[in-house]
Amino acid sequence: MDRSRTGGTVDVYAPQPFGFEFQTIVDKLQLYRGQVKNPNALLDDINQNLGDGGIDLVVLGTCEIDLRAGAWPEGLLEAWDARDADHKFNLACMVHNIHDTAWQQWITPWSRRNAIRILPISEHVAVAFRQSFLIKSDSSDASIRLAGYEYIPVDVHVPILDLPFPADQRTSNILSDAVIQGSFTTARRDYVGSFQEMFAELKESLALWGYLPLASEDASYVVDTTLADPPFRLFLIGSGHLEIPNELENIILVRDGLNYAEFYALMSTMDICVPAFSTGGGYYDAQASSTFAMAVECNVPILVTERTKKSYTYVNDDRAVVTRPAAMREVEALRALRTRDASFFLQRNNISMDSPTAHAAEAMMHLGWVRSEQEFHSFKQQIWRANDYVVEAMLRDV
Repeated sequence: MDRSRTGGTVDVYAPQPFGFEFQTIVDKLQLYRGQVKNPNALLDDINQNLGDGGIDLVVLGTCEIDLRAGAWPEGLLEAWDARDADHKFNLACMVHNIHDTAWQQWITPWSRRNAIRILPISEHVAVAFRQSFLIKSDSSDASIRLAGYEYIPVDVHVPILDLPFPADQRTSNILSDAVIQGSFTTARRDYVGSFQEMFAELKESLALWGYLPLASEDASYVVDTTLADPPFRLFLIGSGHLEIPNELENIILVRDGLNYAEFYALMSTMDICVPAFSTGGGYYDAQASSTFAMAVECNVPILVTERTKKSYTYVNDDRAVVTRPAAMREVEALRALRTRDASFFLQRNNISMDSPTAHAAEAMMHLGWVRSEQEFHSFKQQIWRANDYVVEAMLRDV
């Protein structure tokens, strides 16, 4: 067992090796120095000691997977029931998506035992679970109504690592490298819309993006090397397959299959992160995107709207985000930030300078997109303190 700072002990059960060479990050940050155990050993280890000194808290990293099938769902309940009243254990479920319901049948028996805590990784998912539990508490089905759903603790714990980065080596204050991070699934992210927005802006002005006119109908835009400012590039970092329009092949750069060290190294060089969420993809009200935690870990400001901040409340802070008016599309915002001028947006849409939209655009331009290492560090300390309170409540069972 690995001795933790609180004086307790922690065992990790996970398939080995970790995917995408995550062990290199574990070792570098000293996240865990004990032996990682086979997940099949968890139930035996719980049942090996039913009294003092036995396992008294089980934290499942992804309950949508861990309680979907296999031996754990029933085995954990049987292990809990086998203990006397003074030696029960609690179950903490980290969750990401309330619409993933295949495992949620197991919440009911754990709630009846008053032994489960839900740990969403974002506030909007917590809100969705709390609302769902209140509805279940008023169910016409007595077996659900009497399970005590309304008393299940739901606490947000945002998984953000303290990654070491070299001092900021940015050589230009011109926004040039943006990133969309996540799976290349068009149902979740509006890649097609982003490409269309990019086409529209390039047709209006190539020079401000740093490119030359197309040499032929089937050519790709190439960098104008006579310009002083670096060209704009949009990185897509994730997994899956996505067709990139031929014209944009030098502007939109796909990076997939990266291991964790490669991912963090590349992500940390980005100027800004673009969520590019699909309107109906669920990332605003039901499912938590890893994009925000990844960007914060890597000190990359995130381009957001008021709607985004109301969902991902933990990033509702100017130290971590750049807030655009929703009427301004993401690529329009990138242009405004790159050129330090939003007047084109107001003029093309006949927006009055006295309007709330114009004031929001002005506020975005005033703050700009550059955030310092000190700003990010103080912001992350705020998140870590909140996480500490959640962990303490979990350990004290309050």
